Amino acid sequence: MKFLFFTDAHIRGSNPRSRKDNFFETLKEKLNELVDVAKENKVDHVIFGGDLFDRPDISLAVVKDFIKIIKKFPLPILCVIGNHDVYGQNPSTVNRTILGLLEELGIVEFLSNSPKIVMTESKKTIQITGSHYYYDIDGAEKDSYIVKEKNCDFSIHVTHGFLLEKPFNDEVRYTLIDDIASLTLADITLVGHYHSGFGIKKYNDKYFVNPGAISRISSTVSEIYRIPSYAIIDIDNNINISILKLQCAKNGEDVLDREKLLIEQNKTILFNQFVHQITSYGNFELLKLENIISEIAEHEKLGNEIKKEALEKIALAQDLITKEEVNLE
Repeated sequence: MKFLFFTDAHIRGSNPRSRKDNFFETLKEKLNELVDVAKENKVDHVIFGGDLFDRPDISLAVVKDFIKIIKKFPLPILCVIGNHDVYGQNPSTVNRTILGLLEELGIVEFLSNSPKIVMTESKKTIQITGSHYYYDIDGAEKDSYIVKEKNCDFSIHVTHGFLLEKPFNDEVRYTLIDDIASLTLADITLVGHYHSGFGIKKYNDKYFVNPGAISRISSTVSEIYRIPSYAIIDIDNNINISILKLQCAKNGEDVLDREKLLIEQNKTILFNQFVHQITSYGNFELLKLENIISEIAEHEKLGNEIKKEALEKIALAQDLITKEEVNLE
């Protein structure tokens, strides 16, 4: 039984600010190569790690072009929902998204805690489970990374969260492989979300795999030195996993603008610090959030661009909450 695993495509119609090439065409070229990889390796199932789209309401004109390519894979694509695929990082909104439409059409199949069972040529059983991204996935509870029941020969678990090999920074929540390695029964944990990836890590005969995003859109200079990759997983009596680079992927210097990446990276750092500062303040219940943001921005000497982005994100969240309340009524 062979699987192709890739993650974080972030399909979109416009060019990210840091890209020098035509991102739309580049991504189509990558997906076409992955289709060829699936055929050449006689892949039985394609597994996707989340964030197929860069936003939940991407235009149908863009989707149409990519569906033509996606339908060439062995279908349905087994996947979990990423934070960019839905509104407000809430997987329950997926029915109102383009990804939800693909699920309805049978192009993708959402993984869940209920195992999907497949069988190898030698009659070995493989259970495949998945956990979608949600706001507090990397909070105190780590259940989304942990398989608690295994009634098969091999267990594969797929999730979209900030699972890392080593500590990151205090502004962003994350989960360490060390935190869950002894708790999960999964033989293979496949993960997306962290675009840089960490390759293949083995802990006591358990594999943790993140080949990194196939799209280079993160606001970090390190993306210049990374070549987008994917994983091939071969399971029979044993597990064999390899990570391979996309042949069509160009050198980072050719497609990424270093100067713009530095600007975006610094902006992201400031924004994360800003969010961290907000959460460290006291009780906000009696104050307007907009006033709090203005006050903190002034106190921390943050630029208007950071303040504006924070207010826009809050406005979007409030709009989504309002729509949900109207639907409930």
